[in-house]
Amino acid sequence: MNALEKPQVHPELLKALYHQKQHSYTRLLVFVALYAVSAIAVFFLSQEIQSFWIYPVGIPFYIIAAASLHGMSLFTHEGVHGVLDRNPQINRFLSIACALPVGQNFSAYQVLHLRHHQHLGAEGDPDRYKNYTRQSGLVFLMYWGRLLIGYPVYLIVIPILGWLQGNAKERFWIALEVLLLGLGVTGAVLSPIPRAFWVHGWLIPMLLINLMVNIRGMSQHTLLEPETDLIRGTRTIITSPLVRFFMCNENYHLEHHLYPAVPWYHLPQLHEELKAELERLGAPYIPSYFSFVRDFAIASLTKTTTGSVAIAPKT
Repeated sequence: MNALEKPQVHPELLKALYHQKQHSYTRLLVFVALYAVSAIAVFFLSQEIQSFWIYPVGIPFYIIAAASLHGMSLFTHEGVHGVLDRNPQINRFLSIACALPVGQNFSAYQVLHLRHHQHLGAEGDPDRYKNYTRQSGLVFLMYWGRLLIGYPVYLIVIPILGWLQGNAKERFWIALEVLLLGLGVTGAVLSPIPRAFWVHGWLIPMLLINLMVNIRGMSQHTLLEPETDLIRGTRTIITSPLVRFFMCNENYHLEHHLYPAVPWYHLPQLHEELKAELERLGAPYIPSYFSFVRDFAIASLTKTTTGSVAIAPKT
C-alpha cells in the first residue's frame, strides 16, 4: 500500500491535526518535575536506608524516574519529524537536550529514523534485521538481544550507523552531540554531586529504561507480515491511560506512520478518526505491551504464529 492508498482524513480535520500547540512544553516540564522529585527522594532515602532494603523500598521512585526520563527522550521522536517546535533551530536544540540525559544521539537517530519511514520493512530500513543477515536463527538471536540488552547496544551503534549513512552536515551534528555527551559525562563524574545520587537517581532508572525502550521499539513492527505493508506492517498498542501519558501517545504507532507530521497530542483523535477503516483493513491493534512480549516469547519458542507475531513457515 502506498501513501496515496492510505486511509484519508478530511482536509479540514487534517489541517487541525497538523496544528502545533505548546503541549510538548507542558508535558516536558511535568516529566522534568517528576524525575527531579523522584530522583532526589530516592537519593535521600538511600542516605537513611543504607542496606539492601533501599532497593525494594525505592522501586516506586525508580519507576517514576525511569518513566519520566523515558518520556523526556520520546520528544526526540517529535523532533525528528519537526513537530517539537515550529522553529527548526529550537526544534533541534530541544531534541538534543531531551536526548543527552539518556545517552542518545538525536542527529544520528534522525538520519536512521527518516530512512525507516521511507523504506518501511524493506531494503534500506535500518530497523529491519533481515537487512543485516539472512540467517533466521541469527535474526531471532538479534530479536532476543534487542529485547534484553538492546538499549546499551543502541546507544553505541546508532551514532556509528548514522555517521556512515549521513551527509556532511548530519555528520557534523552527530559528532557535536558525541562531544556534548562526553563533556556531560565528564562533568557529572567531576561534579560534587554524591555518587549515591547517580546510582539511585540515574543508573538504576536507566536499567529500567533499557527495558522500556526495548519493548516499545520491538512492539512497533517486529514479526508482522507483510513487513512492507503500510497498515499491516505496523502495530498500534491500545494500552492504559497511564501508559499513554508517559508514552506521549507513541503507542498509536500505526497512525503516526500514516501521518508522521501529526504531533503526539493529536494522535488519539487521529486514531478515533481512522479506527473503523483501519480495523477493516486488518490493522494489528493489540491491547498492551505485555501482550506483545508474551506473544513474542511464545511465538519465538514454539515457532508458531501467536497473536500479531507472525512466524513464517519453513520452506
